[in-house]
Amino acid sequence: MTQYNDIVEKRRIYLASEEWGNGVKMHYVCSETNDSHEYGNGYFIYYNNGRVEKIHGTKITIVQKANSIEQVMDDYEVAHAGQ
Repeated sequence: MTQYNDIVEKRRIYLASEEWGNGVKMHYVCSETNDSHEYGNGYFIYYNNGRVEKIHGTKITIVQKANSIEQVMDDYEVAHAGQ
């Protein structure tokens, strides 16, 4: 049964990466006094998978799409290296 170890491990990383990627990396508020943000002023949510959402009232705008699952898996493994 050891011939399936690589397949099982890759699937484990895939599922863990998917869950980790949907987690919030940071919140960011950009006001008119700080206009250096590339997406304009507002409240932004950055996710571990690279997605960025802009919140304005009840409206949510996706300003950057999520990375590919392969990239998220690579990022997950880097973030969890040595654990």
